[in-house]
Amino acid sequence: MSRLNYLIATAVLAASAAPAIAGPKAWTALNASRTYTAIPVASDDTINPLRGYYRWQNQELIPQSAPAKDAYRRYYWKDLEAAEGQYNFSAILNDLAAAKSQGRKFAFRVRMMAGYDDNVVYAPAYIVSNANCQVGCGFWADTDTTVPGQTFIPDWNDPWLQQRSRALLSALAAALGPNTSDIAWIDVGMYGQYGEWAVRSSAYASPPTGIAPATNASKREFAKMHFDAFPNQQHVMFIPYSNKDALTYGLLEQTVTSRPVGLRADCLSRYGYFDQWTNRPTEWAAFAGQWQKAPVVSEFCPFTSGDPQNNPATARQQAAAFHITLFSNGNFETSRPDSERWGALTPSEQNDLLMMAREAGYRYAVASSTVNLTSNGALTLTTVLRNDGSAPAYETWQVRVELVSSTGTVVWTGQTSANLKALLGGGASASYQGNWALPALPTGDYTLRLAARDTSASPRAPLKWTITERAADGTLAVATLRRR
Repeated sequence: MSRLNYLIATAVLAASAAPAIAGPKAWTALNASRTYTAIPVASDDTINPLRGYYRWQNQELIPQSAPAKDAYRRYYWKDLEAAEGQYNFSAILNDLAAAKSQGRKFAFRVRMMAGYDDNVVYAPAYIVSNANCQVGCGFWADTDTTVPGQTFIPDWNDPWLQQRSRALLSALAAALGPNTSDIAWIDVGMYGQYGEWAVRSSAYASPPTGIAPATNASKREFAKMHFDAFPNQQHVMFIPYSNKDALTYGLLEQTVTSRPVGLRADCLSRYGYFDQWTNRPTEWAAFAGQWQKAPVVSEFCPFTSGDPQNNPATARQQAAAFHITLFSNGNFETSRPDSERWGALTPSEQNDLLMMAREAGYRYAVASSTVNLTSNGALTLTTVLRNDGSAPAYETWQVRVELVSSTGTVVWTGQTSANLKALLGGGASASYQGNWALPALPTGDYTLRLAARDTSASPRAPLKWTITERAADGTLAVATLRRR
């Protein structure tokens, strides 16, 4: 072979052996920076999970741009256990399934007691006067002499009553099984009127010998039985000052739950309700920062338009001051038909309720992005994320960079280092940079997008960035990458 022919053959062989990425099928080099426009809070009607209004007792009366991402119900013990050890959780399971079918997660509370002086026992019938209790498991009391009827007050301190309460929650956890990933939060209930951790002092004006108000030890036990039954769920505990010891246990001392325990306020909108803590700032300081790692969930005290002591303006002020994230979408103007209740509020009251939800919880915006891509597929993405809300996200969202084909198929995913929980709100921002080697893909154009995705066993839809450039599903396209 002549030297010329040898050189030609060598060149041909080298070309045929060269990797495809160095030949015609290479990425088009790109260096592009963009900034994005945050949606002003006054017009931000973004609906995201675990913030704003939740579906309350099958109601959503305050108009929103989309249905709530979380639904909430509560149940009486007597309806879940007809006889000792004979459980029927169909009501909870059906409500959970309905919420899931609607794209929501589910929250609930179980109660041993409801209102006063209605002559109704809300614990199972077998509980009353059961010989296993020390003093009949409870007693009847006239808590308000101006109202006819009596109230059954459970003996919260009785060991057997506590044992049966614990058995109920354990059986419920077993019935839910793997569906616990569909639970948004659990109210730590059972104890107190409506399971809200408060009982009228008049109930104990003349109790039977051997019965006394719940001790701190008993309150801790009611909290612990919830944690033991559902150790991996998000719990919230009621905030009355009288429960300071139980809150200390649940929020600061216990090590049962894998998630920090949050707070539950059931009289949002009532003027002076939070004075029980603001008048004791030193004691409140122990819990004041809990919102940074666990949600503060609330429910209105039913208000009527024009009520100076219980109104939307007060609710909005309280939500801002205490970083309250979630609000019940109902229980106001309760004397009216549902169809009339929103319209019964004044324009100013309606505006306060709408603005409260817009201001509350997280509002994650992508402030800017810079994309650098070399011809051999080395990708660098730098993003600045900002939280314009009043609290962080409490679920685990992974911020991912995704490459999407022209047919809408995600062909590649990269994990960023962004930590949304670390951005507590108030405009807090951080810059994140990631570097990846893109795979060899067919020729064509691909959309590079930024998406925050739920990593639970029952994943939610993508979190919606609060910027005008986001797509309908909430994700953000940051660049078009071309493979040639």
